[in-house]
Amino acid sequence: MDKQRLIIIALAILLPIAFVADVIFTHNAFTVRFPGGNDSVPRYVGAQAWFFERLSPYSDEVTDRAQKIIYGRLAKPEEDKQRFAYPFYVIFFYLPLTFFTWDWAQAIGIVVLEFALVAMTIFSLRLYRWSPPPLVLAFTVLWTIMFYHGTRTIILVQFAGVAALLIVLGLWAIKEKRDVLGGVALALASAKPQMLFLILPLIGLWSLLNKRWRLAAALTITMLILLSISFALLPSWLFVMQTQLADYTNYTHIGSPINIVTTIVFPSLDPIVEWGMIGILLGWLVWEWWQVKFENEGLRLDWTIALTLIVTNMIVTRTATTNYVMMLPALFYMFKVAADRFGAKANVWIVMTELILFIGIWMLFAFTLKGRDEGWQVYLPLPLILLAGMIAFRPKQEFRL
Repeated sequence: MDKQRLIIIALAILLPIAFVADVIFTHNAFTVRFPGGNDSVPRYVGAQAWFFERLSPYSDEVTDRAQKIIYGRLAKPEEDKQRFAYPFYVIFFYLPLTFFTWDWAQAIGIVVLEFALVAMTIFSLRLYRWSPPPLVLAFTVLWTIMFYHGTRTIILVQFAGVAALLIVLGLWAIKEKRDVLGGVALALASAKPQMLFLILPLIGLWSLLNKRWRLAAALTITMLILLSISFALLPSWLFVMQTQLADYTNYTHIGSPINIVTTIVFPSLDPIVEWGMIGILLGWLVWEWWQVKFENEGLRLDWTIALTLIVTNMIVTRTATTNYVMMLPALFYMFKVAADRFGAKANVWIVMTELILFIGIWMLFAFTLKGRDEGWQVYLPLPLILLAGMIAFRPKQEFRL
């Protein structure tokens, strides 16, 4: 038996044991004492109500249940209403949790996200074919979990961590010519649509231009299956979800990083400036995709995909700092380029960058915290730093029409 097969067998045995042990420890040490995971409560309650009672997860009755778990009462007018507000098919991700009480479901969710962020980091490194030294690798994996955006994703049991893993898995599979896996993974990630609203159409068009028919078919068929099942089980879900999303802006006050810059940092700016900046970023992104429309691999395509992940979070109407974990592949892209250019010397730079981001954003969070709510300031550093870094690390390419 070769070494690789032994490693696979060992992992197949040890990982489930580690997962169960982590869940038990997390439950006994944390979730049974400190209930939380608020970001998944509405989806958990919605999945439970639909599966066991056939109640619409979007109904007021189910919303009231979520509010009582989170607040111990109904929400006040200025508070988050804790509505389901996701595509119906996100229920299928939460169904396994519905057989547990919330303290156990929360513990399972936390551990799933820990494993998801580790897996996302590993697939990101494989996506860019970056093989850092063991110590740098171990530090980077640990950093991904303890970094502000990773930790917040885990503590809130935010589905963004699972969506980020599916996005990176899909991109890695596409690069490895495993187009069916890539299409399925990206389609499943659409359960968190604000993280996919740019990458899905751009990858879809790119797959057609490059005659990657299996990718286009897998992406399209999986989306059709998800939507068809959803409409068959709850025909009104799309309309009700849109209504809940429209109401969301009535009790949330923080928008995209572009919105924060134009309305909070510089409040005197006209709204047209915000739309102008969004238009510039979108125009730039479309131009970059046009430049790589017939490329199936290479540094330029890697850079363009990483840029897409950043622009997505820069312009989306409503984002969250938990969604930012999907941008970490862009940071790893820059680490890969630095390692190729500077060799072993880059390792010190990489670790120092991770430390600065870790300490800086956690301190910013602590200094700007308002009660239980994070300040708008923590929304800005990562996307702005990554956008500047992508400009600095942009591969050279000849002008093409």
